[in-house]
Amino acid sequence: MDTKTLSVVQLGLSFFFIFAAFNTQGFIEETAVSAASKTNSAVDKDSGYYSLSIIYAVNMAAMFLAPSIIGFIGPKWSMVFGSSLYCVFLAGFQYLRSWLIYLTSATLGFGASMLWTGQGNYLTLCSTKETVGRNSGILWAMNQTCLISGGIFLYAMFHSKVDKDVSEEEVHVLYLCFLAVCAAGVICLALLRQPKPVTTYKAHMDSKLPAHKVNEAYKGSESDISSTETGDRTHSESQVSVSEEVPVPCMESFVGTFKLLGTRNMMLLAPVFFFMGISMSFWTGIYSTCLSRTNQLAENPNTRVAFNAMALGVGQIFGGGAFGLLGHRTNIFGRTPIILLGAVTHLITYSLVFINLPGESPLRETDETSFLKTPSNALAIVCGLMLGFADSCWNTQIYSILASMYKKNSAQAFALFRFFMITLGPTSVKLSL
Repeated sequence: MDTKTLSVVQLGLSFFFIFAAFNTQGFIEETAVSAASKTNSAVDKDSGYYSLSIIYAVNMAAMFLAPSIIGFIGPKWSMVFGSSLYCVFLAGFQYLRSWLIYLTSATLGFGASMLWTGQGNYLTLCSTKETVGRNSGILWAMNQTCLISGGIFLYAMFHSKVDKDVSEEEVHVLYLCFLAVCAAGVICLALLRQPKPVTTYKAHMDSKLPAHKVNEAYKGSESDISSTETGDRTHSESQVSVSEEVPVPCMESFVGTFKLLGTRNMMLLAPVFFFMGISMSFWTGIYSTCLSRTNQLAENPNTRVAFNAMALGVGQIFGGGAFGLLGHRTNIFGRTPIILLGAVTHLITYSLVFINLPGESPLRETDETSFLKTPSNALAIVCGLMLGFADSCWNTQIYSILASMYKKNSAQAFALFRFFMITLGPTSVKLSL
């Protein structure tokens, strides 16, 4: 395995740790905070929803600053800084106060912009046109493995619990565990190799070096490529053509983000990003909350959430793994079939959720029945599996498209991806609840 692939694997492992902590707490945050508010007057029962809204609102605004910061300190240290703010957020739950939850949520929102934009930039620098599909699949599958581990953790914690409410003391213990796991992810990011952009012969010529220095520099680039990849001429040429990104001044990067925002391709991609944001908002928090508040479902509420997390993870890993292994097929048949498969799966899943769960379940605990009269546990888990698979269809292909289409300015492209995804996604949906 070459060094760039190893870097992608290490990046995936880092995100596994970080989001094994953050996504798992996201499944129970609203439920835990709501339960804690019954004995702690300093906590509002809806603080969990407000927290997530603040996270994504700040994240949305900070996306325009992220490329400039990444251009200054690089994607690796941007991710380290951003992930450290996730630890600050998790540590804040040791002192449960609404104002502190909101403050740490705002800092996390800023950190998330650094983390996710840096991830896209780092992935681009570690990929070629031939490997970007595979790398996207590997990264997404490893990242989403956290859902399975999180589900197993929640099940182990709650399957024998008689009282469905989570006490404040249990919240402290849970969030200490989340903090330790997230810290492991930060350490993994800090140990990443610094990506080295590969420059073309033209880039060397544009540097105005003397001719003999240009030839020496270019030959050095070629030797680096052949030592880390297969060494054949065709593969070397593809390497030289992919990672053309070079550092740019902060202000130029900031202005470049707005210029990219107005381009035709970005405007065409924007509706896709909007939909992905709404979908992410649904499966990361709303669906699990609906399951925990539907009393007609037979299982313990916290056990339902655990099984749903595991189902989401299996769907995400199956999709990411399949598309990673079949990345070479994508180069032949294109990405359209995979994106259409994801769209159809989403539509079917949302229809099944609509008929299976009561309409009041996102807002409050309910004894109402659904269109099926009695909500089905099995169907609820199948819907979680399908949600995970459909989401992986879209995300793996969008990562590949952005890394291929915007190889010279990937930080700006991934920042706009997250901006559009959050604008009509988590921010609007969670505020509406």
